Amino acid sequence: MRLRLTFLHCFAAALLAGSLSAAEKDREPVWTERAVPGPAVTIRIKRNVGKSLIYDGTLERSQQSASSYVENSKFLLNILAADQKEILVKDARKRLDLVAIWRTFTERNRTEVLENKKKVERVLENSNDLINLGPNFEMVGALRCYGFDGQNSVAFATQQVITTKDGRQVHGRILSETNDKIVFLSQEEKIDLKRASIDKIDSVPIPHVLLNETPHYFFPIFSQRQVSPGDTWKFRVPVIIPLEQGNPPRLLPTQFTAVMIGRLREVRGNTAIVDYQVSGEFDSTSADAATRFPEEFLSNNRIVHRISGSGSVSVDVEKGRLLDKTETFSITLYAMAITPQGAGEDVKKEENQADIVSKFSMSLVPPGTKLKNGHTIPEYDDVPADKKPGDETQPTQPPPPETKEQERERKKREKELKEQERKRQRELEKQKKPSSDVSE
Repeated sequence: MRLRLTFLHCFAAALLAGSLSAAEKDREPVWTERAVPGPAVTIRIKRNVGKSLIYDGTLERSQQSASSYVENSKFLLNILAADQKEILVKDARKRLDLVAIWRTFTERNRTEVLENKKKVERVLENSNDLINLGPNFEMVGALRCYGFDGQNSVAFATQQVITTKDGRQVHGRILSETNDKIVFLSQEEKIDLKRASIDKIDSVPIPHVLLNETPHYFFPIFSQRQVSPGDTWKFRVPVIIPLEQGNPPRLLPTQFTAVMIGRLREVRGNTAIVDYQVSGEFDSTSADAATRFPEEFLSNNRIVHRISGSGSVSVDVEKGRLLDKTETFSITLYAMAITPQGAGEDVKKEENQADIVSKFSMSLVPPGTKLKNGHTIPEYDDVPADKKPGDETQPTQPPPPETKEQERERKKREKELKEQERKRQRELEKQKKPSSDVSE
C-alpha cells in the first residue's frame, strides 16, 4: 500500500535543522587535501526541464562475509529533469526539480567466493534501469522521479507515528478522530486507538533507501549560504538500510540519520571543488532505537547498520552543473540472534556480519561525443537566440543508451544488410560480359 504523503523540503525538516548529538559535535573531519585560498561562491544546481545530462560512470563493489564477491561495472547515466514543482516551506515557496536517473550498464562482471570456498565467475546482464531511491518519489508519465532542490538535496515525505502509553509505536496516518478515539491507517491495517491509550503523536520523515549503489546518488548537498575555500557545512539525512523479518516479512524500523559534512576546497575559474564526508549508524541497543522494538526482541536480537565514506565533486558554478564525482562508501551490516533451545540446553547464538566497500565515479560526457549505439551527445545548453535555426541540432531529450537486447538486434540488422549488399554485388558481377574494348 502506498500512502498519499506530503513532501517537505529537506531544509525545513526538523531532523536536518535540529541540534547535533554530542558525538557529532566531537567528530572533527580530517581532510586529505588542503584548502586553496580563493573567492567565495554560491553553489546551486540548475536543471532545465526536458534536458538530459549524460555521464560516464564506474562502480566497484566488494563484500566480505561468510560468502564474498567483487563486482566491477561501467555504465552510462541519463539524468533527466522531467518536471518541476513548487512546495511551501515556512510560508516561502521552494522549487523542486523532479529528476529521473536512468542507468545503463555497458560492462559488468562479478567474482564470487561461496561459503564452501568455491570460486564462481559471473557475467552479469547489462541491464537498463531507472534508479530506485525509495518511496519518496512522484510519477511523471512513466518515469519514477525524485525531488531535488538547487542544493542537490532529495526531498522526503513524512508520516505520523503514534506512541502508546505501553511503549508501542504505530507508523502511518490518521484517517479520522473523535474525542474518544483515533482511526489510524498503518502499513498493515486500519486500527482504532482509544485516546486514553495514546502518549503522543509525532510526524517523522520517511527515510531514503540505501541499497546496492543508491547511496551514491544522495550526496553531496551544497551549502545554503555563500562559502569560501575552507568553509564547512553540515546536513542530516533520514535513511534506512531495509531489513525484513517474520512471516509474512515486515520491514523493521531500522532508519537512522546520515550526517554529511561538506567543505569547499578550491575555486578554479568557474569550477568549484567540494570535498565531503558521510557517516551514520543504527544500533538496536541505542537509547533512541530501543524504543522502537518490544523488550523480547531486544533481549534476543541486535542489529547494527553503519555507513561511512568520503567523496569529491567538481561543479561548474556558472552553469550549475556537476562535472565529475568520485566517492567511496564502507557499509557494515551486523545481526545477532539468540534462539532458546530445549530443557537443559544452552541457548544458541548466531552472528552474521557483512562488510561492503563501494567505489563510484561519474564524469560528464562532452557534447558531440559519439556513443557505441550510434547516438551523438547533443549540446547541454540552450541554443542562443541570435543563432539561426539549423545551426545546431538540439533535441530536448537524447535517446536513452540501447539495452543489450537492442544492441543484438541492431547488429543482426546490420549483418543482414551487409549480406544483402554482397548478394547484390554478386548479381551485378554475373551480368557483366568480359571485353577487351575500352569505351567511354
